[in-house]
Amino acid sequence: MRVGMSDPNERPFSTPWTILSVVLFLAIELFIGTWVGPSVIGKYVSPMFHYQLQMIMHLLSLYLGGVIVGVVSPGRRLLEPAVGAFVSVLVVFLMSFFMPNWFFHFDLTKVIVGGGIGFGLGLLGAWQGEKWMGNLAPADLAETRRGKLRAAMWEEDEFGIPRPDREQVK
Repeated sequence: MRVGMSDPNERPFSTPWTILSVVLFLAIELFIGTWVGPSVIGKYVSPMFHYQLQMIMHLLSLYLGGVIVGVVSPGRRLLEPAVGAFVSVLVVFLMSFFMPNWFFHFDLTKVIVGGGIGFGLGLLGAWQGEKWMGNLAPADLAETRRGKLRAAMWEEDEFGIPRPDREQVK
């Protein structure tokens, strides 16, 4: 089994994909907000419901953004959306420096816990997107239907090793 840079889907860490992930998380949250917002604005709901809705929109955007990066990125990009999700949560907490309300005070514990949740959701979404695209590690790829089909098409076995029963064209 080949692991590491010998894996054709393995890529070094990419800062541009991390920045793109942060922007994508914001865009998805704005898209969800424009879809959900009109059904809530002007209705009699508690302020806590608004906070809950904002939290759900933010968490959903982190997961969906990770999925999108996993689908559209070349090769395997798992860490970039996860780091981007942590940065996105950090930016939310940095807003506390500009808010006069005591509820939004900056706390390192909140950043670590919230950033950890964001990191996990971004990583889970990216893994799901990469799984859909068949860009997993060779051992994981061998278990998927797409991986088996791809191995048959590329004349390799499930682990990416050339098959001796097929003629290699050079």
